Amino acid sequence: MINEMQNVGFLCHYLFGNGSAQYVFLDVGNDGSVSLNRPLSFSVEKSAHVCASCNGMLLFSYNCSGDNLLSFHVFNISAHQYVSLPQLPYITPRIITHGLAFDGLHYQVVLVFSSPQGEEASTSSGSAGGHGGGGVIEMEIFSSETGKWRHHTTMIPLPPYLPKLSTPPLFSNGSIHWELGGYLLVYNIQSAHSELLQLPNHSQNWSWRSMTFGQCLWESDGRVHYCYTDYQGIQTWVLMNRQDHDYYSNNYNHDRQKFKWKLAHTVPHQILLSQNPDIFLRLGQTHHDFSEWKPYYISPYASLEDSQIMYLRLPGIFAAYNLRTGTLKEVCNYSFPNTNFYCCSFFPVVYCQKGNAEMGNIRSDGERGAVINLPVADVLLLCQNSKAKGCSSSDS
Repeated sequence: MINEMQNVGFLCHYLFGNGSAQYVFLDVGNDGSVSLNRPLSFSVEKSAHVCASCNGMLLFSYNCSGDNLLSFHVFNISAHQYVSLPQLPYITPRIITHGLAFDGLHYQVVLVFSSPQGEEASTSSGSAGGHGGGGVIEMEIFSSETGKWRHHTTMIPLPPYLPKLSTPPLFSNGSIHWELGGYLLVYNIQSAHSELLQLPNHSQNWSWRSMTFGQCLWESDGRVHYCYTDYQGIQTWVLMNRQDHDYYSNNYNHDRQKFKWKLAHTVPHQILLSQNPDIFLRLGQTHHDFSEWKPYYISPYASLEDSQIMYLRLPGIFAAYNLRTGTLKEVCNYSFPNTNFYCCSFFPVVYCQKGNAEMGNIRSDGERGAVINLPVADVLLLCQNSKAKGCSSSDS
């Protein structure tokens, strides 16, 4: 009987100026520290965009011919194998975002795009920008069980404005969740039911106080969490269930049809800066000079399952903030000549390791708690000196 061990961590996508990339897996310990998993890490000559991750699977998109035609690939982390999906060139210019659901047996890939009436709302890069144009949300759904795409029309109007959609989707409780222009789009895999929920920071009237910078979705204790940074600090909200709605409706002036969130955590910028001044001194910021603080420096990235640790991306630094103790520590830094911190992205991943016979092939190296420097020189050297499995561009 084969035992399986579940690993949680991050995939770091480090993009170089020449178009090549490094994909580094960081395993997370119970204390929030990370260690480098070299056997799973690899480099490629041509970068592929990481669209989504779900239960040991990754979804990549790749501009294969330079003519705005995207190809999509599903990558199995533990097996280090990928499957190329059939192309859908007719919707490529209208794709807004992507999603992935995997139940351990079969997976589904969901491409969210606009109807022809809203074609100007999206771009071919997978990040929308512009106005909705009155279209509705449509989907193309690939099932590994059938090996085919199927079309699905939600009849949900496209939000009127779609800013940069860089928030990774979340698969939780049988549904894929996307941040979509101030709303949460939810699609249930089994029932094919879709709904559009207003996010807690949704604002009809723009002002500098309503600006949102980094944002992310995660699951903890079986609940969907939405986190973002604004001028005040880091705000975390929980999507309410029926019991929550009953409590709030009975005790507060609460519109359960319109607003479906409750506030979980607020971390003011002043508090965050005071927890580890050394980090912010390196960024040219101190808690003594908060008037010069730039809130867009902080992007929340994830809080892994049932964890009180929130991970934050800062310029050149990936850090862990403990919501229970209020402590902040650096777990990773990244730099490279003539690049900036937007060239490094982190994606939460969960994957399984098979039993003892294979533990030597899939393992973590490095001391827990040590700060990892990205890019990782030995991973690059490995791929330059050999054609090891996983180091060619076709593997992404």
